[in-house]
Amino acid sequence: MSMRILIVDPDWHFVRQAREYLESRGDFVVCEQKPDGTLARVVRWRPDVVMISAELSEVWGGDVLRDLGKVHPAPAVILTAGLDRFDKAWQAWQRGGHEVLFKPVLHPSELHVTIISALGNALCPRSRQVVPQAAAVPA
Repeated sequence: MSMRILIVDPDWHFVRQAREYLESRGDFVVCEQKPDGTLARVVRWRPDVVMISAELSEVWGGDVLRDLGKVHPAPAVILTAGLDRFDKAWQAWQRGGHEVLFKPVLHPSELHVTIISALGNALCPRSRQVVPQAAAVPA
């Protein structure tokens, strides 16, 4: 079964690698570098999966994930981030998303496993305990 997958990530190397692998499996892939218009694209195209960079300020600090969650049927959302940006991935995951994929992707099967996990999490969401940010302690 082929899926529709929207990738929103400025990392051209990752996008090329992901697109080649997913299209070789028969999936339909659309790629964008910026999140401008992502919601409109999702509403029109109805992808099964959205892979979006957690490092984009519109994702970890904005409303993109909340807005994606309001779309019906909502796509499974995979947050992508470099290993050195765990903080951004964590902040974004707290806002929404069904799975996180850390880059670099060492083997293409990581994409496949992450997609399966995200689809499962989207179908059967578990309660997510949001951890409040620690307040700065005056010196």
